[in-house]
Amino acid sequence: MFRVMKKWTPANKRFLVIGLTLTISAQMLVLATEYLSSVWPLWYGTPVMLKTAPIDPRSLFRGNYVRLNYDISSINKTLAKDDFKPGEVGYVTLKEEEGVFIATGLHREKPDSGVYIRGRIKGERNGYLLKYGIEAYFMPKEKALKAERSVRQGATAQIYLLSSGKAAIAKLQCNSGDC
Repeated sequence: MFRVMKKWTPANKRFLVIGLTLTISAQMLVLATEYLSSVWPLWYGTPVMLKTAPIDPRSLFRGNYVRLNYDISSINKTLAKDDFKPGEVGYVTLKEEEGVFIATGLHREKPDSGVYIRGRIKGERNGYLLKYGIEAYFMPKEKALKAERSVRQGATAQIYLLSSGKAAIAKLQCNSGDC
């Protein structure tokens, strides 16, 4: 009925040490992967400038970051080569025009060449709404407050793109000067 606990043996201790080592190693691997996936585009990506668009001032700033929206966050359905549903991945081809990149097409498959960014369809409203994972730019609280006001007058963001279409934001430049 009752089970007697066995005494700790060297084999039990070794099993415990191996288990703890594997657990800690797995956690460190997850943290390293998350860090590297966020900085990899900054190290090896192609730089592009995107024009930001102001969003609702009540949700523009939260904590120590500035929420950003981009002109390419809303894609006209005439630029889409296929029909998309919310949650699907789309690749937006970009073309430089007057120093900033604009959207020229929305594709289901990754383009073979050219500059493009990978996004996820979030919905439809007069076109497709996309999120790219670069909608928040972190900065110290004082700078974020200043940037919140400056972004309303217009801004551009320097983005680095990998060949997979993954993006990372490197710098925010406001039309009224530095953000």
